[in-house]
Parts: sequence; structure tokens; C-alpha cells
Amino acid sequence: MADLSRVAIRSPKQRWRLPITEFLLTPLAMVLGFVALAAVATLVDFWSTAWPEHVRDWLARLFPHENLLRMLGVIATGLVTVTTLTLSALLVAISHTSTTVAPVVFDQFLRRKANQAYFGYVAGCATYTYLVMAVARPTWAGVGPLLAIALAAGALVLLIFMAYLMIDQMRPTTVVRSIQDRAGQARERQYPLLARCRPVAEVRDDRPETVTTESSGYVVDIVAARLEALMARVGDGVEVAFQVRIGDLLAYGDGVVRIRGGSPEQRRIAAAGVLDCVIIDRTRDAGIDPDYAIDQLGNIAWAATSSRQNPDVAQAAVGALRDLSGRWAATTLPAAEEYGGRLPVVYDDAVQRKIVATLVDIVVVSTSSRQHHTCATALASLAEILPQLQEHDREVAVRSLVRALPAALAHVASVELSRALAKLRAALDAVGHEDLADQVRAMGPLLVDKGGLVDEQDLIDQFDDPDLTGPRPFRFR
Repeated sequence: MADLSRVAIRSPKQRWRLPITEFLLTPLAMVLGFVALAAVATLVDFWSTAWPEHVRDWLARLFPHENLLRMLGVIATGLVTVTTLTLSALLVAISHTSTTVAPVVFDQFLRRKANQAYFGYVAGCATYTYLVMAVARPTWAGVGPLLAIALAAGALVLLIFMAYLMIDQMRPTTVVRSIQDRAGQARERQYPLLARCRPVAEVRDDRPETVTTESSGYVVDIVAARLEALMARVGDGVEVAFQVRIGDLLAYGDGVVRIRGGSPEQRRIAAAGVLDCVIIDRTRDAGIDPDYAIDQLGNIAWAATSSRQNPDVAQAAVGALRDLSGRWAATTLPAAEEYGGRLPVVYDDAVQRKIVATLVDIVVVSTSSRQHHTCATALASLAEILPQLQEHDREVAVRSLVRALPAALAHVASVELSRALAKLRAALDAVGHEDLADQVRAMGPLLVDKGGLVDEQDLIDQFDDPDLTGPRPFRFR
């Protein structure tokens, strides 16, 4: 029996996989490249005794070797100082960044290739300079030191670009845009899995076998190629239905899949190999997991909905969620044949439901800060999304809206909010939920009465206005 009192010890390979893939791989590769460059430069200087004498004299007069050797010491210490100051400035800047985006800024900074390349370049330059200093001869300093000076000049030029990039990466709009781009990449990366899996179970089995995990962490990926190899060994008649999705947090003993149909031997083979198709790690990656990108946008909007935060940040995050939903709804999944055909595997694609749930959460949390404009933006986004959803996702979204709509009554009767509710009423009418549309229509007089307003019939009339575009007069802000 397994020892439940002890957490499984991760191997060194597992412990180092995240740091290497997240940040260390590019800098370490560049440092090794500079070590190789130092070896080549040293060999060139060693063979320089065969150069024509006038060439060596010309280099010695133009670049006196005493000056070059002194410059090597200055460059080596200067590069280390620049790296230290850059890291210190980065940490100070992040600590003073708005709390709405600071965690995401740090996560994005580690994963950006430009940042990794910069630190790898500076560290590589310093390593190169120290190696050249170690083998430099007092009577001749040639290619190695000259190349060190050129590389150091390049590092100073890069410092200017990195100063701008670091500041730009901390802008909320840049953060939101970066998350949005990574979410699109992650969604495309999931196409092989989504295209080859079934949306619902097709095999009926009263006694399915549940496979549980002994690991803990996030489901960071489910590899379709491994599933294909596994199901080829298992044979026909067996269906593997995932109970988890990419991005879910697992603990010891959680169910991962249910195996239906087939013989006991087929089930044994499937149960023994299915967990190898699921990659579990302690950290999520928005470039692989679109749900994580949605969570990041939701967290930004949630924090920015505070009464002490700029509502523009929340509205930018809500706009990104609406954009992602619209793009994914308009995109048709590739045919399963493009990736090798259908698999007897069930996987629930709930990304649209995730976006709707996030927007509903923003509507609810906006009541604590009374940010009616954020609530209005979220409701208007839901109105745009509803008609694009598939029937099952739409019904789930409508049920969530029924529970969240009363939160809108806590806000002031602003024109933005009335327009958003009018859009929502029209969207509900269009998808066949006239009863809920009537409830939304009735919220107009309730908002006016609750605010103690009189002569606001024009605000109520907006619920029946078929043309919701164009500027509107603004009363409350």
C-alpha cells in the first residue's frame, strides 16, 4: 500500500526542468557560446606568431597591449556591475508596479526570449573577458581583447534597448496584450488534442474504471501523440474519458480518467499507460494552457476593479477576454484526419465556459467597489459572446447570468450600465431566452427607483432602443 503520509520526492531532472525551460536554457546556451568564442580567440592569438611582422607592429601601435589588458579588467568588473544593477532595478520596479499586474509582469519577464538573451549576452561577455584575461600574455594582446571591447560596446547598446523594454513590459496594456497573444498560441497548440478527441462519451459502461494520480500539481499538458500510441496498444472497444482539463490542479488520489468498455486486459494496459500522457508540474504556462491566460486576465480585472485602481486596466482585460472568445468562436477546429484521425478519447473543451465564468465573476466583484463602468463592460461583453456560443456552453452561461444579474442592481443607474443591460436583453431575446430578457428589461426601472432618480424615462427607454451604437450623454462618473 502506498505511504500516504509522505509526498513523493521529485527527481533532480523534475526539479530542474522548470527553471531550465522557463529561463535558464537560453542564457546558459549563450554563456557556453561565449566560452567557445574565447577558446577560438585564444587559439587565434596563439597562432598570431605566424602573422607578418608589420601586421603585429601595426596592431601594437594602434592598440597598445598595456591599455588592452587594463581594459579587460575594467570591462569584466563593469559587466558584472551592470548585470547586478539591472537585476536590482528590475526587482525595485516590479515591487512598485501596480498590484494588479505585478505577478504577471514577473512571470512574463522570465519567459520573454529577449530578456533571456540579454542576460545571457551580458553574462557571456563577462565570462569571455575573464577567460581572455586568464590566458593573456603581457607581451601581446591581440584578437581576444579587441573582441572583448567590441562585445562590451554591444552590451552597452543593448542596455539602452533593455531599459525601454523593461519599462514597456510593465505597462498594463502591454501585459494584457502579451497574455492575449500567448492565449492564442496556446489554443493553437491544443488543436491536435481537441481535433482528435470526442466531445462526449460514446461507450456506455455501468462500471467504468477510474484512474487516480499519485502526483500533485497542475495539468500542464495532455500529449495527443502519446495517447495515440497508447490506444494503438489497447485496441478497439475501449474509451478513455478525461475527468480533468489542462490547467486543473490535482492532489493525491484525484481521478484523472475513466476507462469504459473493453476486456480486463485492455483496461489494465490503458490504466497503466494513460498517466504517462498527462504532464503534471507545479507551475502553469500561458503559452501552453489557455485557461491560465484567461485566469491571468481575470485576476488583473478582479484586482483593477478595486475602488483604488484605474478602471481602464480592468476594461482592457475584459476587452481581451471578449476578443479571445470571438476569435475562438469564429475558428473551426481542423479535421481530425490532419493529425492522424479520431481517437477513442473524451476531452471536454470548456474554454468558452471559462471566459463566461470569468466575466460573471467580474460582474459580481464590481459590486464591492461600485465600479459601474467595469460592470457595464463585462455585461456588454457577455451580450456579445452569448450568440456565438454553442448550445451547451450557452445554456451554462445563461444559468450563470441568472445568479449574477442581481449584482448589477448595486450600481448607480449610469448610461453605460443601462446600455449594457439593453445589449444583454437583446442578446437573450436573440438566443431564445425571452423570460430572462424580460427580467433584464425590468431592471431598468429598479435601477432608477433605487437611485432615487426622477424624470429618467429616457434611460429606461434605452432598453427598447434597437440602435445601441453611437455616442450617448454621460450623467454619472
